[in-house]
Amino acid sequence: MNPWQLAQQIKHELGQVTWPGGSGEVVFGSRSVLVYAGALAEDEHPPGFPFAFVTIGAGTPDPDDPDVIEQQFSVATAVEVAGDPLGEHAVIGGARADIGRSQGAGIAEVAERVRSTLQTLTAADGASAVVTGSGIGAPAVLGRGKQLAFDEYTVSALCTSAARYTAPQELQVAGDTWSWRGEWCVPRFDFVSFTLGYVAGASAVATVAELDGIVYTGTADETAAAPVAGRTYQVFAGYNGHGGATVDTYSDAVVGSFIVV
Repeated sequence: MNPWQLAQQIKHELGQVTWPGGSGEVVFGSRSVLVYAGALAEDEHPPGFPFAFVTIGAGTPDPDDPDVIEQQFSVATAVEVAGDPLGEHAVIGGARADIGRSQGAGIAEVAERVRSTLQTLTAADGASAVVTGSGIGAPAVLGRGKQLAFDEYTVSALCTSAARYTAPQELQVAGDTWSWRGEWCVPRFDFVSFTLGYVAGASAVATVAELDGIVYTGTADETAAAPVAGRTYQVFAGYNGHGGATVDTYSDAVVGSFIVV
């Protein structure tokens, strides 16, 4: 992934973070994880706490490979807890009726969920990222009897300079069952569906538009269809770079994504 893609992937991953116990609800609300361009003013914040902002920092091209960039990201989180004049609950949390919900959680608890998510980003998510710095900010007064606490991580990740769309591989057929591996495609924020198709002859084509016919379109990694001799079967992953529901970009044809029957 390039920096534009990875920023959206980090947002996507944080939006799915859940609490490990109790009701197991998401840590952040649906509108509380944003890619942000600058610093927050005192009266500017998402409609609900806790919230997280992802910002894109500086990038350093690899001198030996201009297609690789060491990119910096910052992930800032904030919580607000009422009825806490000293700010202790904003940092470590207060009495919580349900540990599976965010209400009453402190910044240290929220930060642990964020750190755990960032540290488990892998190539299956599009990049290998490492948390390189962190710290819990001092609580600040937010109105009467309310405390606001911030936390910020700096994340360093290896990115590509150009956009990348990973391809499914290990396409195979057993009897009438076609299967492939695409577990590195599905977790991406921009993944939409797989497309299995064929072209006459023994040569693969470069794009879905060049296929002679479509066998399957969907999110599963297998389908039933009788193979026909004299065809090349290919599987592509379809993506939408802005997270939409319709495909606007497909993966490339790579070794392992096509076989000749």
